[in-house]
Amino acid sequence: MNYEVTRLNLENEMDLVLGHKRSIRLGAMLNLSLSSQTAFTTAISECCREVIEKTGSGLLIVQIAKEDNKFFLTATIRYKDPGNHHKPSRHNPLEYAKRLVSHFVMYTDDFLNNIELRINIPQSSRLTVEKIVEITDYFRNENPSTPYEQIKQKKEELNKIASEQEEQLIRSRYVNEKKTEFLSIASHELKTPLTTIKAFTQLALAEGDGCSETIRMYLTKINLQSDKLNKLIQQLLDISKVEAGQIDFIMEDVSMNSYIHETVALLAKSIPTNPFLIDLKEDVIAGIDKLRLEQVFSNILVNAAKYSKERTPIRITSAVEPGKFLRISIRDEGIGMSEQNMRRVFEKFFRAEEIARSYSGLGMGLYIASRIIDGHGGRIWIDSELDVGSIFHFTLPYLRLSTPSSQD
Repeated sequence: MNYEVTRLNLENEMDLVLGHKRSIRLGAMLNLSLSSQTAFTTAISECCREVIEKTGSGLLIVQIAKEDNKFFLTATIRYKDPGNHHKPSRHNPLEYAKRLVSHFVMYTDDFLNNIELRINIPQSSRLTVEKIVEITDYFRNENPSTPYEQIKQKKEELNKIASEQEEQLIRSRYVNEKKTEFLSIASHELKTPLTTIKAFTQLALAEGDGCSETIRMYLTKINLQSDKLNKLIQQLLDISKVEAGQIDFIMEDVSMNSYIHETVALLAKSIPTNPFLIDLKEDVIAGIDKLRLEQVFSNILVNAAKYSKERTPIRITSAVEPGKFLRISIRDEGIGMSEQNMRRVFEKFFRAEEIARSYSGLGMGLYIASRIIDGHGGRIWIDSELDVGSIFHFTLPYLRLSTPSSQD
């Protein structure tokens, strides 16, 4: 079993002094003889100096090892191969270090070179596991005694935090990739049987008097739920396309006021619970993908109705902004959301904890909407207040103002 006592990043000559000081202190705490302390510390210094001079960086790890009731003091210096092999000088530090310790090994592990030094800890030291734990705690909680040690400790703490954040980010990306991959496969597999179910349901409904009113009611419900499931599957497929950068846009020049009126009127048929109030200002001609932009309206309007009381109005307004952008705003009088949730509402799969308990959904609609708006060269954001309501805004670049004769 190995107990790590201390580790030190090797970057410059100051680290040689720091490593020497720690080694001497450790030797004294282990009750090693003065000659053993000096030999071990000198061997470490010689190896570390060689590594710093040849590579510019390395890592020193000092451990206490226990094997068959015997204890050993080990030091491992790890470094990358510098790639420039110099001819050995008359004074070879590694050869000198090798003569100072009872065990000296060089090996390669995980693409890193390693120098391992080891000496025996005599039984006269009366070392125990409890004593080792006490020593490791001492070095772990040791306060810096010089300005250089303070700077180095702070730097290592920051590096550790950055490393943990990077590892967490990599792990999060990996999980997201696997989740998207699964959704893509599952969506394609579900598409075929769902199409079959919907086709046979519609055939049965077309029979007219061939089925009773009760059966017709059941078939109508099956058809309605099939449509809902089909929308969910399409969202899953859209996510996989967005992640793969394969979402396609078929752009055409459109009068936006007419398009908004037509799209909202179409969606209102499937959202009968709330009235839609439309107040559009100056009309513009914009290049848009009509079907993709319909997805944006659908996702926002369905959410607005879901989180609002029945019969409360949902207002759709527009205004021309500087820089040739059209801003479209959709306001509801629903439950609203906190500032924290507003910052994450367009993230993939995000669902606020308090919302997930009471409302169904997968947390994909607004993410897809944001990617579609981004693909159009616009931006999307939200203003919201708890228990008051939310306003979703998105902008679209437009080509020109519409002529007076084409305005609504």
